[in-house]
Amino acid sequence: MQSLLGHQPALVLKGCRFRLSNLTVAILGAGKIGSIMARSFSDCGIHVIATARSRERIEKLRMQGFEATSDNVYAVEKASVVFISVKPYQYPALAWQIGGHVSGKPVVSVMAGIPLRVLRKTLPGAEVYRAMPNLNAAVKRSATGLVAPSNAQYKELIKSILSCMGSVYELPEQLIDAWTAVAGSGPAIIAEFIDSMILAALAVGIPRDLAYDAVLESIIGTAEYLRTRPVHPAQLRDEVTTPGGTTIMALKIIEGKGMKSALIDAVEKATARARKLAREIEERIEEQHENSGAS
Repeated sequence: MQSLLGHQPALVLKGCRFRLSNLTVAILGAGKIGSIMARSFSDCGIHVIATARSRERIEKLRMQGFEATSDNVYAVEKASVVFISVKPYQYPALAWQIGGHVSGKPVVSVMAGIPLRVLRKTLPGAEVYRAMPNLNAAVKRSATGLVAPSNAQYKELIKSILSCMGSVYELPEQLIDAWTAVAGSGPAIIAEFIDSMILAALAVGIPRDLAYDAVLESIIGTAEYLRTRPVHPAQLRDEVTTPGGTTIMALKIIEGKGMKSALIDAVEKATARARKLAREIEERIEEQHENSGAS
């Protein structure tokens, strides 16, 4: 950590979980999640260099107060830590650009599906990590999964940076695709459930604004209940359910429609998609390397 910052950084609780000064981070591909990361890191006192392809996007990033450029190599060379936030299909071209400039640096991929072995192969000399934050980073409540290499030199620094977005959970790599499906895709799945609950409230006559508040407060309260009183969700359900009452009637319909089965199937399919994506990207990178070697 000293080689990156010049001295041990002070970690101070302030707004986000840590404040990290004297550190420059590059975010390659500052789209939706990349921009959220940039804001979270900046709020922790980190200098962010964000990259994007379009002039319009670069100007928007600059208006938000970030240093922004289309030059990925420049960003990598200026930064102490590099985050890769491009779409997975864009990674082979990006790796070709920056592969000769990352040696000795920690590089964190937030791309779905691309395993450490591919990152190591295409980013020679870098200390590579995988991370999977989610959209809740926008309100500093991301549940971020982190896969670190063995004997990682910069793991605590990376965890500190990621903590600017919320909570960080270190995982074995074999779980990161499942984490992507559960925590990465989770906000979209939960939002779909919330929308369904609001529509249900409208169907029984509750005004939209009141329905919105009722559903959100019920979900936030339930999550807080389960966090502060660590009981199985089934126990909470049983505490609410009374014989012959309204809750058991609602649960009977949900069970009959197969909501649990649908959610399990959705997460399994999303996990399989992440794994398939990894294979496709690895094959594309192998093909690119073979073609470059032949030329």
